Amino acid sequence: MAYANLGLLVLGVVLLFKNHGEFSRTAKMWIIFFILYFTIGMTAGIIHDHPSNIIVSIIPLFYVVGFYYYLSFAENRVLFEKVAFICLIIVCLLCIHWYNINFDLDKGGVHIYTVDRAQGVYGDANNMALTSIIAFVFVYKVFQPKNKMLFILKLALLFAMFYSLFVTFSNTGFMVLIVSLVMLNHNFFKGIRLLIGIILIPVLYIFLLNLNNLTADLDLVGQQRDKINNIVNIVSLNFDKVDDSGRNELVAKLLTYVYENPFFGNGVDFAISKHGHNTIIGVWADAGLFVLLFFLGMLFTYFIRAIKSSTETRFFVLPLLIAMCIFMLSLQTIINQPYLIAFFMYIGYKIDFAQESEEEDVAQIEE
Repeated sequence: MAYANLGLLVLGVVLLFKNHGEFSRTAKMWIIFFILYFTIGMTAGIIHDHPSNIIVSIIPLFYVVGFYYYLSFAENRVLFEKVAFICLIIVCLLCIHWYNINFDLDKGGVHIYTVDRAQGVYGDANNMALTSIIAFVFVYKVFQPKNKMLFILKLALLFAMFYSLFVTFSNTGFMVLIVSLVMLNHNFFKGIRLLIGIILIPVLYIFLLNLNNLTADLDLVGQQRDKINNIVNIVSLNFDKVDDSGRNELVAKLLTYVYENPFFGNGVDFAISKHGHNTIIGVWADAGLFVLLFFLGMLFTYFIRAIKSSTETRFFVLPLLIAMCIFMLSLQTIINQPYLIAFFMYIGYKIDFAQESEEEDVAQIEE
């Protein structure tokens, strides 16, 4: 099935090669990045004798090129929003259902022990947390109800997306959701409401500080209680007590390899083979400093152009960008998961063409 999807992508590019729409200069940077990454990374792999499965590793580039051509048409961008909207909801609902029936993807069935963190269709709690946040933002911004029943449906979907995030017990996810909520409701924080919001910050701080006491009667097990402890330790500034699941040690170990070959890296997918759990350091470890600088410059350009875009677009794409970039610090798979690559390409087009097509796109979505 996966290779059938790749075949369809290649076929789509061939069909659209001469009859494409207007390309996004922001999204185009991903093509340049991957060309640099694979050229330097494969050369480094040969030099340092690090074997890698290039056929599998190069899959993200197929998705970059495929969506680069596909999204060049405005009507395809509208269709992408609709399909992504539906798929994200289905993924989150599956996550909730599997958590409720104690289904573990790694075990391939219902687990005999309690699943303490929902892993969803990815088999990973943090990946599922990121998807839940993306889904929450999409439901909030894309779904614009016209009547009371649809408004109630939107509230129900938002609650479901939040619950999908909640059962992952992801500290990073909770913090990112708070930032996203503030940005999505930026119009609310004006005048007296801004003052009220500032006054409520100490209340929120006290609430988080006493989270262990407030959840003492809940039947939390394993990592669930550990994640609550993490939140309390973070707000109480006891950073030495925060459990990072060994990620700091993994990153520190990966950095030793980075320092051995800082300029040209160690080879494609080297960081994944060392379980680095950090996309940014992973790019450095794989393809060296120059590719890392281009990667960071590309992300910086995304943010700058998003900030300069229209208000409606700005507060739609910024929560998505912030979520994906923050999760780069704890996930090693941000740039090699096809669905995330598709979202990055979509965001690039959204930034570049929002002003000329925003009203038309919204009208088509509402229909």
